[in-house]
Amino acid sequence: MLDSARLLPLARHLPVLFDGAGLHRAALHEMERCRWAQAERLFESAARHYRSEVQVEPLARLRVHQLMARVRSGVLPETESGPAVLEVDRRLCRLERIEALHAPFPFVEARTLLASWLTDAEARAAA
Repeated sequence: MLDSARLLPLARHLPVLFDGAGLHRAALHEMERCRWAQAERLFESAARHYRSEVQVEPLARLRVHQLMARVRSGVLPETESGPAVLEVDRRLCRLERIEALHAPFPFVEARTLLASWLTDAEARAAA
């Protein structure tokens, strides 16, 4: 797994050296640090690995994280951010577990993340 801060730049520059899970974890690290462009690239690299490895559930979890990052980064137009939040909720409801949004990214029940995602989305809307 990609827990070392020294491995993160290597994952960014040489993603071929890592498996899908390692790249997904690196993307979560970048997302946590609000490094949206780097997170997006790592999410896409991880997605390519997951697809080639035919790992459907990890790919589904990754796409939820990726959509969360897009909403949080503000790259989505205002007209798309509301539907994107609803899409995150819908996707979380279909999963049993997912990696938490904060290091060390342990697996949590998806409904737990759904509850915190809703609170976070409401706080952003109020701000």
